[in-house]
Amino acid sequence: MDRDPSQFVQALKRIPLFQGLKPDQALVLIRVCEQKALGAREFLCHNGDSANEMYILLSGQLSVRTKEAVQVARIDPIAPVGEMGIFTGEPRSADVIALEPSNMLVLSKAKLLSLMRRHPDIEIAISRNLIATLSQRLRDANNELVHLHALISDQEAGQKALQQEQ
Repeated sequence: MDRDPSQFVQALKRIPLFQGLKPDQALVLIRVCEQKALGAREFLCHNGDSANEMYILLSGQLSVRTKEAVQVARIDPIAPVGEMGIFTGEPRSADVIALEPSNMLVLSKAKLLSLMRRHPDIEIAISRNLIATLSQRLRDANNELVHLHALISDQEAGQKALQQEQ
């Protein structure tokens, strides 16, 4: 790393997957990362690519797009990209493209898994954070399903009432 590592340690603390890591643990993690720069309109990854690395956006902005090129999200610093894929083995589910020049850290799956084998304390912290993240996503998905179910029920009731009026 050509910048002060404490900047990267502070960045890692803001990422849910790495919350709770002690500064020395974060430094161990940072040392296995590489830096990557993208120019505007340059792709970071494509839908269907294998998920062999995750990224931590440090500066710039990224767009997450479906295979039909519909933007479904924007990613701002400091945020992880592709972290779930390195744990699940699932291929990338979207294209990610830089909207402006962007800089990031790259953490390969092989280096992360090796690091976690060598440092069980880091593995435990990351595993707990991963479980918490997945649990929150499941709660959010369940809440969205409840909301959609209510909308559909309201729509069906409205249609039924309209039919009865006719």
